[in-house]
Amino acid sequence: MWKVIIVEDEKAILGLHARFLETYGPFQIVGCFESPFDALQEIPKLDLDALLLDIEMPRMTGLQLAQSLVENGIDVPVIFTTAHQQYAVQAFRVQALDYILKPMTPNTVKQLDERLQKYYGQKQKQQTHKNELYVQLYGEAYVKKGEQIAKWPTRITEELFYYFLLHENKLCLKWRIIDDLWTHVEEKRALSNLYNTIYRMRQLFMELDVPIMIDRINDGYMMNTNNSIVIEPKEKPDALLLESKGYLWAYHLDSIV
Repeated sequence: MWKVIIVEDEKAILGLHARFLETYGPFQIVGCFESPFDALQEIPKLDLDALLLDIEMPRMTGLQLAQSLVENGIDVPVIFTTAHQQYAVQAFRVQALDYILKPMTPNTVKQLDERLQKYYGQKQKQQTHKNELYVQLYGEAYVKKGEQIAKWPTRITEELFYYFLLHENKLCLKWRIIDDLWTHVEEKRALSNLYNTIYRMRQLFMELDVPIMIDRINDGYMMNTNNSIVIEPKEKPDALLLESKGYLWAYHLDSIV
């Protein structure tokens, strides 16, 4: 059951979307807001899996609301709703999982459920084959799917992946992550960077179709690869951990891998 919050300034559309989500899919509406300002105050207090935000709202758009929420530590996926398709490109510049055209339909609800399953790494039972990533941790480090090198959206996304992999199934406190990866970045900006980087990583796992999950637990994160990572053997006996990447935090981990 997905816990969802809806922010929509048109009361009729707000009621319609809430009814469709709960009637046609595994959704629980934990909050409905007509005012983005009220939503901004209340959302940090609520437990949720996704946000459904109208883009075109007076005084504060859905895009502005999403950016403010990310800056305040909300790192759940956002689905934007709009009556105009031209907003799609803008939507994906924020932490957007998807955008849908208003009004919602039963088929839209089904598609949102599928997107959330993939985003959270749950849609794997139907697969008849196993998707794996091949990872070389020593010397010239790399991540491959088949014969193709993984294309990371940013260098910090790649670094955070290695960081989580070397701490698999261990709780990584967000403050420790920031100290290790964003050492000289102001705290609020570093938190925003962390949330956006985790979002990009989850999106990449969706694209690669691998069942890797990153769960938020209290003030930290834990990655579970679900046996989808194959660690390649060292190519050279004296190769160092992530030697080609030069990550300072990796040096003290060399003896435990």
